[in-house]
Amino acid sequence: MLNPFRQPYRETGTRKGKIISIVAFGLFIFLFLFIFKPFGLFELNTIQALFITLGFGAITAFVLFVFKFLLEPLLSTCSRTLGRHIIWDFVIATSIGVANYTYMSVIFDIPFSLKYLLYAVWTAWLVGLIPVIISYIINYNKQYREALKVADIPEEKIFRGEAVKLTAGNDKNEVTLDPEDILYICSNDNYVTVATLKEGSVSRITIRGTLKAVEEELSRNKRFLRCHKCYIINLNYIDRIIGHSQNMKVRLLHSDELIPVSRVKAGLLTGS
Repeated sequence: MLNPFRQPYRETGTRKGKIISIVAFGLFIFLFLFIFKPFGLFELNTIQALFITLGFGAITAFVLFVFKFLLEPLLSTCSRTLGRHIIWDFVIATSIGVANYTYMSVIFDIPFSLKYLLYAVWTAWLVGLIPVIISYIINYNKQYREALKVADIPEEKIFRGEAVKLTAGNDKNEVTLDPEDILYICSNDNYVTVATLKEGSVSRITIRGTLKAVEEELSRNKRFLRCHKCYIINLNYIDRIIGHSQNMKVRLLHSDELIPVSRVKAGLLTGS
């Protein structure tokens, strides 16, 4: 069974939408701290608590802006999977916790304490990360349903493990395979090689025919993409995307081979 955290994932939304989300999250932190007054904030009067909690919200928004607009673009060539996005949000939440602890130490003139630093980080995880993970799951399902809608395939007709027949244009070649077992398909002159995966081991089947005929036979199954004139890949097995649109390559799980991606298909893999 495929690990859902290894599946390709891309964020949706515009730059304006990201800015609105960052401001909204900063306001959420401000309101949460002002209303519940943890960390001894209940000992302050209303005016003091208002300004100090506004500072926490502003610092949270600033850290999010740095990560989302300055650091994330530097990592754009890395493989985009659900698991790595969640780990990235752990890093962001940890940074927010450290920044807010530093701010609190300065405001209250508190000496450094590892215990309270870890508590601040833990609080940042609880307050911020759980809704973020939930939003990822919602967004992931939304992308899945949108993909089905674009492909005009009813969700109830997508069956995991439904066998596909490959002939490559020649009925004498007929090979029946579980689509989950197909890692990639490549062509070499008048022959087509199907790389299959069984119990973590890759094997290859070669039949006479054309990749175009195989592409037509797989056209109803949207997990497959012809990413290059010589390759069809199973999108469920993408591990890493390397390079940019002019010279992009894909590394698949269980395989060390770097598969080229044409400039025309590069945008489909990066979501741009």
